[in-house]
Amino acid sequence: MSKSTSPPNRPRSTEAKFMAASLHKGAATLTRQKMLTTFKAFAAHAKQGRYGAVDPATVTEKQIRNYVAGRIEGGITPRTIQNEVSHLRRALRGAGRGEWADSVTNAQLGVPAGTRIGTGRVVDAHVLAYALEHAPTDTRAWIQLERSLGLRREEMIESHKSLRQWETALMRGQSFVTIRHGTKGGRVRDTAIPPPYRERALAAVKAALEVVTRREHLVDSPTARAAQKQVHDRFAALGLTGKDSGHALRRAFCRDNYEYYLSEGHSVKEALALCARDLGHGEGRGRWVWNNYLRATYEQQT
Repeated sequence: MSKSTSPPNRPRSTEAKFMAASLHKGAATLTRQKMLTTFKAFAAHAKQGRYGAVDPATVTEKQIRNYVAGRIEGGITPRTIQNEVSHLRRALRGAGRGEWADSVTNAQLGVPAGTRIGTGRVVDAHVLAYALEHAPTDTRAWIQLERSLGLRREEMIESHKSLRQWETALMRGQSFVTIRHGTKGGRVRDTAIPPPYRERALAAVKAALEVVTRREHLVDSPTARAAQKQVHDRFAALGLTGKDSGHALRRAFCRDNYEYYLSEGHSVKEALALCARDLGHGEGRGRWVWNNYLRATYEQQT
C-alpha cells in the first residue's frame, strides 16, 4: 500500500494566529472584520521589524509598544489605536494570557488618550436631498432605511430578512420595529418609530421590499465585506461621505426621536436613555449618545 502524499500543513500566518485566538468568544461580522484589519496591520509591522514568528502566546510588551508608536507616527487616530490595542488584548486572553494583558496598561503601551466626545453631526439636509435625487433605486432604499429606522450599516445590509415583519408592524400602527439581523453582538432590540415618522419609515420599508422582489438580497454582493464596500462606495459617490457619511443618517434619526421624546414631556435624561435604547446601545448610555450623536449638532446651532 502506498503512503499518503497529502501536502504537509502550512504554518499559519501571524494574522491568522491572532484571529483564531480572538475568537474564543463570539463576535459580530463587522467586529471580526475590524479585528482582522488590526491583525493584518500588526503582522505587517512585525514583518517589517523582523520579529520572527509572532503569535498571541509569545508577543511581548515591547513589540506591542513599538506597534503603537508606529501607528501614532502613521497618523492613525487615538480612538482607532485604542480599538486596535483592545483587539490585541482580546487575542492575548484567547491565548491564556488574560492576566498579563490586563496588567499592562494603555499608558505603558503609549496608547494616546482620546476623547469620547464625538464631532459628528446630523447629515446635511441639502447633501441628503441631492443623494436621494440622484441615487439609483436600490441605493435610495438603503439611504432611506438608515435614515428612517436608524440602522447601522450591517443591519441595513441584513434587513431583507426582516422587511416583511417591519411592514406589517408599521401598517398596524405598532410603535416599534424589532431589529434582529446584523446587530452589534447579536443583540436584538426594539427601535421606537414615533407617530410623526411612521409613514416615512413605512415608505422606506416598502421601497426596500420593491428591490428584493427582483433579487434575493437588498445589497447584491457575494460577501459581507463586498456588501459593505459597495454601500460605502455608492454613498460616497453621492456625497454621503466624511461628516455626511452613513452614520450621519443615524444621527438624524436619533435627533428626531430625541426631540419627539422631549415634546412628549420626558426629561433630557429620560429622552437620551430612550434614544440609547433605540440605537441599540442600552438605556444606561444616554450621556454617551448625547456626546456622540447629538452634541455637535446642537452646539453648531448655538
